[in-house]
Amino acid sequence: MEKKSLLTIIIEFLFGTKYYANIINTRGVIRYEICCFIFRSRKSAMEHKQRLESGLSYKYIQTITFRSRKNYPESDFRNGI
Repeated sequence: MEKKSLLTIIIEFLFGTKYYANIINTRGVIRYEICCFIFRSRKSAMEHKQRLESGLSYKYIQTITFRSRKNYPESDFRNGI
């Protein structure tokens, strides 16, 4: 578990925890969607981006960040969970 500074703990209490999600495009369709996986770190989101780019079904558009007071578990996209 990583250590958090007092300032980080206060910001998370006030504004929520920072999460990352990828916006994708289904190839062949003019539709943009948020991916079903929510990530706690930018590194995990970028790993998912690389996996999306290697496939033919979806096209990566961008990674967004958001804050939420809800505690989301870490997504494990490698196992499809």
